[in-house]
Amino acid sequence: MSESSGPPVVDIVIPVHSQDRPLGRAVDSAIAATRGMGPADCGIMVVAHHISARQVESMLSEEQLMRVTIVECSDPGTTPAGPRNTALERTAAPFISFLDSDDTLDPGAVDRWLSIAQTRGSDWVLPFQHHSDGRADMTPITRPWRSSDLSAVADRLFYRSSAFGLIRVATARAAGARFDTDVITAEEQAFILRLHTHARRIDYARGIPGLLVHADATDRVSRVPIPVGDQALPALRLSETEWFAQAPPALQAGFFLKFIRVNIFPFIELHVKNESWDRAQAQSAYDSIQSLLRAAPLSKNQLSRADSRVIELLSNPDTEPARLAQALAARRRFASPAALATPRLSWLLARNAPLRISAAGVVQILRHKWGGRRGSAAG
Repeated sequence: MSESSGPPVVDIVIPVHSQDRPLGRAVDSAIAATRGMGPADCGIMVVAHHISARQVESMLSEEQLMRVTIVECSDPGTTPAGPRNTALERTAAPFISFLDSDDTLDPGAVDRWLSIAQTRGSDWVLPFQHHSDGRADMTPITRPWRSSDLSAVADRLFYRSSAFGLIRVATARAAGARFDTDVITAEEQAFILRLHTHARRIDYARGIPGLLVHADATDRVSRVPIPVGDQALPALRLSETEWFAQAPPALQAGFFLKFIRVNIFPFIELHVKNESWDRAQAQSAYDSIQSLLRAAPLSKNQLSRADSRVIELLSNPDTEPARLAQALAARRRFASPAALATPRLSWLLARNAPLRISAAGVVQILRHKWGGRRGSAAG
């Protein structure tokens, strides 16, 4: 186990719930990601969840065990929410960085993020996220050419729905940011939205080194089909909180639009495809979407016509799955008029309307292609 005379500058937190996870790979990447720091400056906290500390020890080499601290978490949930909350409570470091046990950090990534945070006073440095199959995430959908001092609303940060990167612990604690332990998916939504509303400064570290998402895990909770009502629950719970009700209306609308488009519609399509769609699912989906639209009235006007058509079909739980499948496919034809236009033309150029988001997304892709994949210490 790691020992030091004082707290580290950064704690890298790796929850692990199964001995089948490639924990050693993640730990090695955390060491390489902080190659500019000494061992005393970088802590690696492995949080054992549904397995014992002894089982975690058996997953690591002697050299790796010398660098890590193993903490046991008794939270009964199935998501990393409990382990991450445990780490937030225990850490004495000024910064924290979360890493899933099946993903890796690029060499030098945390060194780079820390340099940005210390130079600019960042409360959160968002990472560049790329995948083992060569894909790269184009979120957040920022204003053209923007990387520094981002706005949750103007730069649509809610489209990056993960809590990776480098986070200032004092800011997270002052915001009361916690991962939601009462949901079975999207547990990070409450945490990141708290940061969006309380962080004084958020920066984006474009390009490599960043976070590498691997595809070799077979038991990711986020890939397990669940009822649409459960999928919508994290946003519904947020809509009922006092602090979110007091958030700027534009942030509420932007988040709920993102949640409907990214978290609910794809799961409806998954159930239709898997032939697990039924009247109860349809009613639950429709009721959930209507609840979100009522909670943020500005959101309804920024849906596309194709999105609105899907909701219209959901209003009748007896709609044939084939018709629903056609409507869901139509909303993904992103260059079509129905997928770009809002029901009322006066909302066509709204920030979170499809046309503006599509245009900003094209700029993101071009910037990524023209600028190359490698970032800089300046972000």
